[in-house]
Amino acid sequence: MTPAHEPRSDIDARRRRARRTAAWIAAVAVGIYVVFILSGVVAQ
Repeated sequence: MTPAHEPRSDIDARRRRARRTAAWIAAVAVGIYVVFILSGVVAQ
């Protein structure tokens, strides 16, 4: 028999994946922001 799928652990796993995805998106956004700021400083 297959073990019963625990919905609580599934929700926790989905939350972890969502947080990881949000962290990656935030990191990319900050990276773009920093590049934008630095391009303005270097262009002067």
